Amino acid sequence: MKKDAQASETLNLEIQDFIGIYRSAVGRFGISENEFWIWYALIALDGGYSQQDICGILSLSKQTVNTIVTNMVRRGLAFLTVIPGTRNRKKICLTEAGKRYGEGVVRPLFNAEQRAMEKLPEEERSVCAAVFQKYICLLKEEMRAFQHAAEVAG
Repeated sequence: MKKDAQASETLNLEIQDFIGIYRSAVGRFGISENEFWIWYALIALDGGYSQQDICGILSLSKQTVNTIVTNMVRRGLAFLTVIPGTRNRKKICLTEAGKRYGEGVVRPLFNAEQRAMEKLPEEERSVCAAVFQKYICLLKEEMRAFQHAAEVAG
């Protein structure tokens, strides 16, 4: 069990270091990390996403996403269009100014990610992504079980 705890602690510290890399880089743009990740979804992931999609992809609250997107619209960087066949779901669309701004914020970091990833052997890239994805999935299961137990006890 000690080795498992050590591995978990090491992984958690590495994740914090990873998050810190983005926090430091994003801070230079004068925007919040949450805003950066919304820009990332819209630019790097080629997203034509709704606010609901962004909430799901980034695990952000509806209020957080709505506040950031509303501010983007107010600044003339985005506009919303109703998605046909839905009641009130709206797609986030970038204006030309929004595309330029988003590219300026996201592309340098995205390119750095790509260069770093390309320095890993292909097999390590695949294994890293697969193991991390599996770990996150298992951790989500454990957290749901924890929440359920807390609700039953509380």
